[in-house]
Amino acid sequence: MRYEQICPVSLASEVLAERWTPLILREIVLFDRRHFSDIQRGVGRISQSLLSARLRTLETAGVIERRPNRHGRGWEYHPTSAGRELETVLNELGIWAQHWIELRQEDCDPAYLMQTLHAILRPD
Repeated sequence: MRYEQICPVSLASEVLAERWTPLILREIVLFDRRHFSDIQRGVGRISQSLLSARLRTLETAGVIERRPNRHGRGWEYHPTSAGRELETVLNELGIWAQHWIELRQEDCDPAYLMQTLHAILRPD
C-alpha cells in the first residue's frame, strides 16, 4: 500500500505494517530463523503464497536478503543492516504490548510457547 505522504512513519509503514510482516521479521531478526518452513511454522497460520509475497517485499525493500541454502535446496533469509536495525523496534513493540495489551486465554497456544522457548533458550 502506498500512502503517498512525505512522512518517515508512512514510508516505514509501507514496508513494515502489512499483515504478518512484523511476525515474519520477528522470526528472522529476533529468533534467527533462516528457512522458509521454520519462518512459516513460527508465524503460524500464514499461507505459503502470502509468506512468499511478504518475503519478496522485504527483500525488495532491502530489509532481508535471500541466499542459497548452504545445506540443500531452497533459500535462506538473512536480515540486512536495515533489517538488523529493526531488532530494537521489534523489541520495543513487544515491551509496549506487555505494558498496554491484556493477554487473553485464546492467545496462549502451548505449542507456540514451547517452540518459542526452544528457539530462545541456549543450551550452554
